[in-house]
Amino acid sequence: MSRLNRYGPSLIVLGTALVVLLAGPAAIRRLTYAQTQARIIQASDRLENASVLRQLNQAYRDIAALVEPSVVHISTERLVHDRSGNDRVSRSAGSGWIYSDQGYIVTNEHVIRGAHRIEVQLYDGRLREAQLVGADQFTDVAVIKIPPGQLHPAVLGDPDDPVRQGDIVFAFGSPFDFRFSLSSGVVSGMGRSVGIIRGDRGRWMGYENFIQVDAAINPGNSGGPLTDARGRVIGMNTAIATGERRSSFDDGQFASIGLAIPMSMIESVVVQLIEGRAPERGYMGITMVDRRPSSPRDAGAIAFTGKGVVISAVDRDGPAEKAGIRPGDIITHVEGQPVNRNGQIRALVQTKAPGDPLRVTIRRYDPDRSSNESLDLVFALDRYDSLRMWWRGQLMRRGLQQLATNTPKRSADLAVAYRQGVLVEVVDPRLPWGKRLPTGSIIVEVDGRPVTDIDSFYNLLRDLHSQESVELTFATPQGEIHGMVIDMP
Repeated sequence: MSRLNRYGPSLIVLGTALVVLLAGPAAIRRLTYAQTQARIIQASDRLENASVLRQLNQAYRDIAALVEPSVVHISTERLVHDRSGNDRVSRSAGSGWIYSDQGYIVTNEHVIRGAHRIEVQLYDGRLREAQLVGADQFTDVAVIKIPPGQLHPAVLGDPDDPVRQGDIVFAFGSPFDFRFSLSSGVVSGMGRSVGIIRGDRGRWMGYENFIQVDAAINPGNSGGPLTDARGRVIGMNTAIATGERRSSFDDGQFASIGLAIPMSMIESVVVQLIEGRAPERGYMGITMVDRRPSSPRDAGAIAFTGKGVVISAVDRDGPAEKAGIRPGDIITHVEGQPVNRNGQIRALVQTKAPGDPLRVTIRRYDPDRSSNESLDLVFALDRYDSLRMWWRGQLMRRGLQQLATNTPKRSADLAVAYRQGVLVEVVDPRLPWGKRLPTGSIIVEVDGRPVTDIDSFYNLLRDLHSQESVELTFATPQGEIHGMVIDMP
């Protein structure tokens, strides 16, 4: 019996092998075919009874049926100079979506930039001439208008239902001129800034807080709506990042990274453009960093282990400084929403108008107690000046970290002789101008024009923004005069 137990399994395997050899390959094929056929029948039965899949398929069809009538194809014509100095007509195309039944259509500013003729094709094939209502280069949002009548406006997203990573999204537009196309995907990330919104001369001068999606977006999709799973517009397709390089708007092809302007930025700009006003946005007056600083003076930021955004600088006489916010404070909530990226804060602030109240929660380190305290502050926003912020960034990159209107008191605080102009209160000695100009230097002229205060200084820079270069004249605390030139990028 013990030998049978020992060799029994082996005998069974050997017997099976002999049966298979005797039956031959044909029998094996018949058996395999029967098993495959059984699996096909079972899968077919399950799919026939899979109501979830049929509901999902119908939902995709319903998204297309709901959104497509609001999508438009935009064709533009521009006059350009060729190398011989002759004018020729350049044609391009993009997408857009109907904002209201009065004929207002939203698209990207770069889609219609410089166009002398704009034509809109509706979903049913009708063609309409469009007129430019207004455009904002800083957000890449534009509004055009066609005659009203038999239009189907898009359904807008609910601002109280925020977009989140992982949400299903649908992108509409005319990729490669395949008009009224639909692609789907998910939200891959939020608060992306890639430096692609630029002016006529190619300078970066915009405000970016893109939704990143993996839905296929290609040249021609720009200006088309991005919708949620209920067909509500939550953004506008604007740009792509290619496999070779990060692209500027429509260059290149899709590589799983599409970028869309969120609806929270679009709507406030659109309303102002339709009303005939230049877009105005709220302004806090702070500089923020996502990563916590490592210098000893910022020990409070290091000690705080929760989420938040560190304030690295506070503008003189700005709304934040007047509210008591200091460098080193950490913003943890804006309007009750937790924040952990400066892009989130910028997005929330820029959806508000100048004068609107803003509620922020900050954490502040108390060195006497070696602990962080929480503070709730409410203050009114100033007007965000995009061009002023661009110039401020240029100066900070050269080493001038903090400027203010000079007063006798401010000069005395820095132990320098008073002189009318703009006082350089903080410099970064690691940067080019910071190496040459000491703290307490005073900006006295811009291209030979006298400077009286911080506002006149930025107004002069604004007037000279189209030049190839601008020269600033500084008086140092030692009385030396230096001229420093900013070459435009």
